[in-house]
Amino acid sequence: MLLADTQENFIHMNLDYSIQKGKKLPIIEKSRTRLIDIEAITHLQCDGYVTTIHLIDNESISVSKLLKLFEIGLAEFGFLRANHNTIVNPFHIREILSSFGKKMVRINNSLIIVSRRRAYLFKCT
Repeated sequence: MLLADTQENFIHMNLDYSIQKGKKLPIIEKSRTRLIDIEAITHLQCDGYVTTIHLIDNESISVSKLLKLFEIGLAEFGFLRANHNTIVNPFHIREILSSFGKKMVRINNSLIIVSRRRAYLFKCT
C-alpha cells in the first residue's frame, strides 16, 4: 500500500456527499427496473451471487449481481469496501468503534465489522 493511496482514502471520510443527491441506481428485478436514490443506500451485503441493498428506511432489496460490480459503480459516490462482503456509504456511518483489536462501524442499528486491511479507510482525520 502506498502512502498516497492511504491519504487519498482518508479524504473519503471528509468528502461532501452532496454528489449523491439526485442520483439514481437502476436495479433490474424480474419484470421491472427500480431506480433507487443513491443517498438512501446505507450499505450493501453479499452472500454468494446475491447482493442485498439496505436502505435508510430499513427496506432491503436482493439482486443477483456481484458486489464487485456495485463497488466499481458506487466508488465515485464515496462508497467504501468494509470487508469481503460489505460496502458501506460513509455518509450514513453514525459511529466508528474499536474494541479488542477490531474496528466496527454503526449504520442505523447494524454493526459492520471492518477488516484489518481496510481499517485505515475508516479513520477520521
